[in-house]
Amino acid sequence: MEEKTKEEKKDYTVHDAIITGACIFWAIASIIFMIYFSGLSQVTFAIMTLGQLFLILGIIAIVRRQTTGPVFTITGLACIILPAINEWGYLFNESIPSESLIPILLSTAITLIGLVMLIAPEVLENMAAIRCKEIVKAEVVDLKTTTLADETIAYAPIYSYNYNDKVYTKCTEKYKITEVPEIGAKTELRINAKKPEDVYFEASKASKMLIYIFGAGFFITGLGMILTILSI
Repeated sequence: MEEKTKEEKKDYTVHDAIITGACIFWAIASIIFMIYFSGLSQVTFAIMTLGQLFLILGIIAIVRRQTTGPVFTITGLACIILPAINEWGYLFNESIPSESLIPILLSTAITLIGLVMLIAPEVLENMAAIRCKEIVKAEVVDLKTTTLADETIAYAPIYSYNYNDKVYTKCTEKYKITEVPEIGAKTELRINAKKPEDVYFEASKASKMLIYIFGAGFFITGLGMILTILSI
């Protein structure tokens, strides 16, 4: 039974790596197309390309039951529908102007989103590290589970620690299929002395790198679209 479970985890890891790689490749390709369209002064297509990127990310997040799903989905639909109305709406209704502030507003929003994505991860990480300086001994007392879209079960460790004669429990909320710590495993946690339930868990380098890639793409694309619009 244990060997079968390990085999299933191995199969899932390979499957998950393929899907993740495909998503990263597709996302980078979308960013390249956004920059390409921006360089051709095709602001509408650049914004709509960003929209499909947000839309697919939103759908994936919804399937995985993540709270960011609806936000990404609505943002994606807005980035697809509004520029389309702005560009071609006059073909169906002459009262709709062929030019408006929508492109410049969306381009500015894209630039700001990219800038925030480039700055926020490191700032938030440093703030959390500064806030949580107290080191305590902790033990894994349980594993929280969640069922993924393919019915695979992922685990997140729940830690228990004592501070000022009071016992606290904290879940990382970072679900994994492999490399899950066993119940009873000992470790050290960094907590906020003023608010002991506040625990610092370092963000993974892979997740931060992905945010930086998206941020750089959005910032360059948005800035390029703004310059294009202003030069028209």
